[in-house]
Amino acid sequence: MVLVPPTSITVMTPATSANLGPGYDSLGLALQLYNRFTVEIGGRDPYTPQIEVQGELGAGLSTGPDNLFFRSFALLFERRQLPLPAVKIQMTIAIPPGCGLGSSATAVVGGLMAANELLRLQDPGLAYAKEDLLGPAVEAEAGNHPDNVAPALLGGLVATTTVDGEIRAVKTHFPDALKAVIFTPSFPMDTVAGRKLLPAAYSKADVTFNTGRVALLLAALQTGHYEVIGEAMQDRLHQPYRQALFPEMPAIIDAAIAAGAYGASLSGGGSSLIALADANFHTILQSMQETARSLGIDGRGMILSADQQGARVITPHKRVRKNKSYHRMPGTLV
Repeated sequence: MVLVPPTSITVMTPATSANLGPGYDSLGLALQLYNRFTVEIGGRDPYTPQIEVQGELGAGLSTGPDNLFFRSFALLFERRQLPLPAVKIQMTIAIPPGCGLGSSATAVVGGLMAANELLRLQDPGLAYAKEDLLGPAVEAEAGNHPDNVAPALLGGLVATTTVDGEIRAVKTHFPDALKAVIFTPSFPMDTVAGRKLLPAAYSKADVTFNTGRVALLLAALQTGHYEVIGEAMQDRLHQPYRQALFPEMPAIIDAAIAAGAYGASLSGGGSSLIALADANFHTILQSMQETARSLGIDGRGMILSADQQGARVITPHKRVRKNKSYHRMPGTLV
């Protein structure tokens, strides 16, 4: 008897909070909130996938060939110059799209991870190392920014930059003592519109302000000096300008800190806000929600730990066939 590949593969990909405090386009944190994607081999046409979206948060997602998960899935087969298989895709969406928690990054990373696993099952030599999927992920991401896709792929806190055209990413373990208190308003924020508000150039003082605080934030997280996180999470590069789309943001951030958070900031391009704390999580969330409501803003709240692992393939059951014409293949996925 020989093992044959599973007919379906499931990938679980974490939410992310990019631009973390002063880390504009350079720092991202993976969070324990997940979108789940299942790819089943089969269907009518390789270029017209059958896509089913589960969860009311995914109601507005495309189910056609322009679906971001499917386009990312197809990208890896294109890179290996291999025919695209016909697939059925099931997407279970738990991360609100357009709210600064990396929902699009989960689709990009999830599609690449699923395709990579199918390639590995076909021939281990065709598959990429997980870290090597970062380049295709940045290519597939709408703004070509690594600070969302890198933590979605790798987990933990990830610092990214570009060196001679190559994406460099360094992952570090985010402190287990800290949790992210997330407040997500009922309205999304357009990332493209937000970027258009940013200046073409910055003053030396503003750049120095942010670089110093990135260094301070990383040192505080590494050494446990959490008391400086509030100062370290301040930003002058994007948050003050995006405030035009969310004028109530400073009051909600102040409420989080007054209730016991070490620091708080806009998550990604918004509209979600993230506060870091090691205690009083529910009090902090309640304060953020009550302040928002007093300003006429509804929203949902979550208390999330950091995800340290990143995107992963869920291990399917082994299948066995007696037909000797099948090649021996790995029966479980890691």
